[in-house]
Amino acid sequence: MIRAACVSAILLSLLGPAAVHAETVLAVSYALPSSYKTTQEQIARRFEAEHAGVRIDLRAPLATYDDVVNELLKSRLTGGAPDIAFVGMNHIDLVAERGLAQPLDRFVPNQGGWEAFGYYSPILSLGAVAGRQYGVPFAISLPVLHVNVDLVRRAGGSMEAFPSSWEGVAELGRKISTLDPKLTGFTFQYDSWGNWTLQALIRGAGGRMDATSGCGIGFDSPDGRWALETLQLFHDKGVPAMSWQQVLQAFSSGTIGISAASGATTVRNEAEIKTAFEYRTLPFPITSANGKLPAGGSMVVVTTSDLEKQNLAWDYVKFATGPAAQTIMAENTGYLPVSQRAVDDPAFLGSFYKSHPNQATALAQMGKLTRWYMWPGPNGLKVPSVIQEHVDAIITGKAGAGETMPKLGAAVTALLPPCKAAK
Repeated sequence: MIRAACVSAILLSLLGPAAVHAETVLAVSYALPSSYKTTQEQIARRFEAEHAGVRIDLRAPLATYDDVVNELLKSRLTGGAPDIAFVGMNHIDLVAERGLAQPLDRFVPNQGGWEAFGYYSPILSLGAVAGRQYGVPFAISLPVLHVNVDLVRRAGGSMEAFPSSWEGVAELGRKISTLDPKLTGFTFQYDSWGNWTLQALIRGAGGRMDATSGCGIGFDSPDGRWALETLQLFHDKGVPAMSWQQVLQAFSSGTIGISAASGATTVRNEAEIKTAFEYRTLPFPITSANGKLPAGGSMVVVTTSDLEKQNLAWDYVKFATGPAAQTIMAENTGYLPVSQRAVDDPAFLGSFYKSHPNQATALAQMGKLTRWYMWPGPNGLKVPSVIQEHVDAIITGKAGAGETMPKLGAAVTALLPPCKAAK
């Protein structure tokens, strides 16, 4: 016994402290490096500093939220899944239903319940599926109007009398375009992932994507038809078919008057515009008293099946959505924080939005949050691309709203699971 103990002591001394305190590694997958890379790195390093013996392995960032989900689906067959993933807000149903995300409720009862975490009241509902919490939102994006005030004034408009309707916004954009052939008056982010801005039009008008029964389509309604007619109006008023990346560059260079796009680009816009022109943001027009806005951005989920790692992964979820990390995220990116505690506390973001009114625009719409809808079934990831093809046809003038709706409804319905007969 004494000899064995001596041998063990000698081995440990040769192997060094790593043998005594083995490092625990959490692999993290995320997308959109242009938006999140710096933030993810800062949060990971701060978590490591507060958790000795833990290393956060940030995998090479993927291009889109869809890529993160596809990686998770592929890893079920090939192995190598991350322990934590930041998925698109519209993917929570898919990752829950396919067993890619672990339910989080079991971690909470002994910590005072979900209320103790200080999230904004609508936040947790965005990550709940069938009565269980599968994810916690990390960064919220809501659409806003980005405005070049100088061009608006040159066209005879003003911020005090800025139009509140889409028709008025598009008409003001048309007037801006007439100032100079090099100018684009108005753009709409029609090519957003998961038909996010189309959903914003429909939900803002009080409509919905799916049927009220939860099965089949619901956008073949007056609100849905109005949304497609609005896209056609944009085309008729001169809205070009520019990708969202092209719009970002053109807006900051001063050649676009009004851009309806994600509020998360505000930080980048301000950094690039500096004092070249006066830049303001305004709320995304909501046309119904019951209108809502789908929450874009990302959701953090625990994906590991290792029980011991799940506890540590949960600690990371809490940290990433807590006041300190949310302050890092908001200041770096322009996405909205999910932590109301961070916004209210002077030690974190208490004064931030007072001195950053362009970012406060979207924050003021937090009470209008609703889910970014994702279609069910094995074709769920394919449906948005089919919808996008029809949206593209309207924006480019290849098809009108009236002829598009029945074709779009039939195309989406063909990809959805059959509705179960009522018992």
